[in-house]
Amino acid sequence: MRLTFVSFGSRGDIEPFVTLGRALVQAGHQVRLLTHAEHLRLAEGSGVEVAVARGRGVRELMESDEGRDALRRTRNPLALLRRIADLFAPELHLIYEDTLRAADGADALLAFPATFPALDVARHLGRPVVHVHHVPAVPTRSFPVPAPYISAPTLTPLGNRASYALDAGVLWWLTRGALTRVRGTVLGPRYAGAPRAREALAQRRRRAGAVVGVSPHVLPRPRDWPADVVACGYWWAGGKGWGPLPPATEAFLADGPPPVFVGLGSTPVPDARATTFELTAAARDAGVRLILQRGWAGLGEGGGDDAGVHVIGDVAYDALFPRVAAVAHHGGAGTTALGLRHGRPTLCMPAMADQFFWGHRVAALGAGPAPLAVGRLRRGRLASRLTALVETERFRARASGIADALAGEDGCAVAVAAVERFLSRPPRAE
Repeated sequence: MRLTFVSFGSRGDIEPFVTLGRALVQAGHQVRLLTHAEHLRLAEGSGVEVAVARGRGVRELMESDEGRDALRRTRNPLALLRRIADLFAPELHLIYEDTLRAADGADALLAFPATFPALDVARHLGRPVVHVHHVPAVPTRSFPVPAPYISAPTLTPLGNRASYALDAGVLWWLTRGALTRVRGTVLGPRYAGAPRAREALAQRRRRAGAVVGVSPHVLPRPRDWPADVVACGYWWAGGKGWGPLPPATEAFLADGPPPVFVGLGSTPVPDARATTFELTAAARDAGVRLILQRGWAGLGEGGGDDAGVHVIGDVAYDALFPRVAAVAHHGGAGTTALGLRHGRPTLCMPAMADQFFWGHRVAALGAGPAPLAVGRLRRGRLASRLTALVETERFRARASGIADALAGEDGCAVAVAAVERFLSRPPRAE
């Protein structure tokens, strides 16, 4: 088959598509991925063709003056979402055109169900869609939708189920103006005019099937998920293709007890220096050494002179995580998965998107303490959690047990079989 993947965002949004795409290529299919140029390196050697989307990527947008201004509203998640939607609005015309071009000749499209350009283009071309979930967004009574404005682990079964419709409605409301203008221009008069909420929500349910790239050992499959939703297990790239750690990092690891890794990944913060101070001061109070990753937050500013702190850039987590005592990070889906894969006790410090969801999941699994939101990150609070993270035997034992369970999974093989099965039959609505 000829398959077109469509995904935009941070590395954590793109890498699962590349990994699944690699597995589909190895199974004999042709895979094209539409994403921004900043992620080209992720697909090198995978066999996945990258169609480069025009316009600004997420990182460029978030590091712009408008993006930095939006970050000041992180204490109000809905206001932040509104500003982010406004940032993306000027890019939508290019994204729709590029999606239409990338889907030319494709037998099917694969995308996260909130990727409206992919859904609209698939409908326009009469192509089936397979939903790809690296974050579980299939409605259920078991847990609420992983959204930044839901910081509680549950809203009761009824509230959990309702949260998915609410989230879809919020996204439609935030983007309907820009989408209406672009759909009619790029896809033709049939798509002109503002779609009603019911139509927009129905569009999100049109699918041939859905694959969820999360391990059932980390997130048990809810009983109320439809039969066409397959919980695959994580999608690992396979092999050991990562390079060695930098010499300075190797020297730091050899110069004392295993440190704690701290990073915020693609989560920016308003004040990198102040956040670095809280992190390094808390580590001193807890008596632990730190490997501090710069990331989009720019951590390390003003804290690189501490003998117990080593600042790094991008490194292969598969090479680093086996060498550290524990991991403390933003709670992104991919970073959480890799920490658990290597049996590391985990502390999540969420700020946005699905990060609160994974923070609660780690705590529920017993693999780490309760999450500490970046907005509430203070020296004393963090120091107590770091102490618990490295000294609590239960956290180590539970994380190690999860790692053993994950080692027995082949999520890519399950996903490939599911995609092939879905696309051998007509699409259905949930």
